[in-house]
Amino acid sequence: MTEPFSFKYQLSTMAKERLDPSEIGVMIKLSIEHKAISLTAGEPSADIYPIDDLKKAFAPIFDDPSLLAYAKEDFGLMELREWITRRMRADGMAPDWVTSRNILLTNGAGEAIELVAETLIDPGCTVLVEAPTFTETLLTFRKQGANCVGVPSDDDGIIPEEFERLLKSRSVRFLYTIPNFQNPSGRTSPLERRKEILAIAAKYDVPIFEDDPYHYLSYDEEAPATYLSLAGDDRRVLHSNSFSKLVAPGMRCGWLVVPDAIIPDIEEKAKLNAFRISAGLTRPAILQLGLFNYLNNANFGERVGFLRDTYRVRRDGMVKAIEKHLKPLGIKTNYPKGGFFLWGEARGVDDMTAFARFAVEKKKVGIIPGSAFYTIDEAKNGHDAFRISFAKVDPETAEEGIKRLAEAFREYGK
Repeated sequence: MTEPFSFKYQLSTMAKERLDPSEIGVMIKLSIEHKAISLTAGEPSADIYPIDDLKKAFAPIFDDPSLLAYAKEDFGLMELREWITRRMRADGMAPDWVTSRNILLTNGAGEAIELVAETLIDPGCTVLVEAPTFTETLLTFRKQGANCVGVPSDDDGIIPEEFERLLKSRSVRFLYTIPNFQNPSGRTSPLERRKEILAIAAKYDVPIFEDDPYHYLSYDEEAPATYLSLAGDDRRVLHSNSFSKLVAPGMRCGWLVVPDAIIPDIEEKAKLNAFRISAGLTRPAILQLGLFNYLNNANFGERVGFLRDTYRVRRDGMVKAIEKHLKPLGIKTNYPKGGFFLWGEARGVDDMTAFARFAVEKKKVGIIPGSAFYTIDEAKNGHDAFRISFAKVDPETAEEGIKRLAEAFREYGK
């Protein structure tokens, strides 16, 4: 009997890779299956969504049925783009040349990354990324055919000498970086390091793609100046950001700042079209207007202050538990000044992926192995590293979770 036709044999290599679950997805799933304390999820906590304010912001929208039609503005709601421009300028995140005409609204920062990849990457070209870096970005760049090469990093981010060494040895399309409270490492590049990286990029005429979704989530001091603002009139920096961490991830609204210099030789009106061809039919007009209503009526400073206070308590609770339970075992972790993540290293553990599965199955605590955040050729670099997220974890849960993790480290391999 002939078997029914299956599309699985027609899938592209990248589609098949997508169907093969990532180690992050595996660990999140295992944490749920084993009813474990999950230190895995890099997403905001649902208990701090501004639900009542969002209800008020969206309620009036349905009085105007025209908003249920296709969006009329290709690059997103103009009022929201103008709000973003004012906010970025007021907070020193953007130079004076950035106007609403340079802002492209996206379905989260993920789409911004996809649009940059589709616009700037040709099959076989080299893109430099931090080592380690955000896993989904690696997949997106590789989907477009990029050869992703990791730039070695230290506690201050990308190492300038390593960056220049790679630029000397090959042609590079652009550098991708998460400079603030990086996912997965939690590191922040200080101002002087950013200036060094920017100077090297200018020397070799390489653009920088700055992904900055954690910018406002600083708990000890304000984040350093963005690459976008530091570059000034040089305009070699693309900047992506998102409301996911500030409002709610289900809002799916981010933005991309597109400098004219990135796409020269075409008229100004067409520049954003280079990033999005079929724009108007896919814009979520209702969502963007509801978000604008919320932002226009909320006290943004108070919202940011509330988020900082909430996550600071969770960060401090996690650090305290680590100091108590992991440090005596010789396990090293960093101290993030913002964001959602801590990065740890356990010397003597040769396979953190195997350990992570042991921990979730035997001790009911979930972490993400560090190898998940490196390029394929560099995965061995994360063999003894792990990522912990404190975004959804109160201090009491952190104490119990890290206690279990310490027990797992003591018992693993025995």
